[in-house]
Amino acid sequence: MRVAVLVIAAVFSAGALDVPLQAQQGTAQPANAPDVKALVFELANSMGMLRGMQQEDSIVTLEQWATGTVTTGQQRSEISDYRMSVNYALPGMRLDFAAKAGDAQARRSIQVVSGAVSWDEGERGKSPTPMPSALKDRLVLLWTTPMGVVKAARLAGPNAKITTAGGVTTLSFPLPAPVQDVVVNATVRKDRGLVMAHPTALQDLVGTYITRVQTAGAVVADVTYAEYGDWNWDDYKSDVMLPRRTVLKAFGRVLELTTKNTNTYNPYVVMPVPDNMRQAASR
Repeated sequence: MRVAVLVIAAVFSAGALDVPLQAQQGTAQPANAPDVKALVFELANSMGMLRGMQQEDSIVTLEQWATGTVTTGQQRSEISDYRMSVNYALPGMRLDFAAKAGDAQARRSIQVVSGAVSWDEGERGKSPTPMPSALKDRLVLLWTTPMGVVKAARLAGPNAKITTAGGVTTLSFPLPAPVQDVVVNATVRKDRGLVMAHPTALQDLVGTYITRVQTAGAVVADVTYAEYGDWNWDDYKSDVMLPRRTVLKAFGRVLELTTKNTNTYNPYVVMPVPDNMRQAASR
């Protein structure tokens, strides 16, 4: 069994999407049809989530480093030192990056979500500031990563369904609480047609992969994924396939990321909720 993974998410908080979400149309199959489970299995297998004789989901944490740009209106900023750390077992994510517009000084931002609490940090793990308004945005970013889609679809159980229209397969389901008021529509490709522009990406990659994720409801976002390959360091390859290119349109911004490196060997990733953040969230 060949393995592969995901990654990449996006960043930033607040605002409204400036690109309309296109409605998904098609003929729905019964929610409990085996086709849904089969598709989720195919995705997990292609992205490297299933390992061992029991083919169990073994991906708990991962990290990604990237560069890119973020555009807000006419303002375009360069993104450097982007690092995304994700824990799927205890749902949490830390986005640590620097953004620089023109000749202005780069500004570092550290955005964190863990469970039902979100906050910003002055340094990694230090100087927390409550950000309750960003909770749903950040959880949606976590669950719309390719592997997050697979895990959330599995959690949705009979509420997950497949639609087909014009040869396009879409996996749809509501996200887990506290973002159960957000519905995901994930476009799935099951052929060799994925574009692998990077010279080290695998050519004619065979499998089932997520190429686009759109959300509707309380949080609206549109993210595309391309150029799946193993982006771990040369001496740390894992036969895990991740999208090198990510474009996120959400919160009034367009974020474009290019993966530099990943760690898909379940690195140590924790986002413990500070006591003052937990107290602020309970008020």
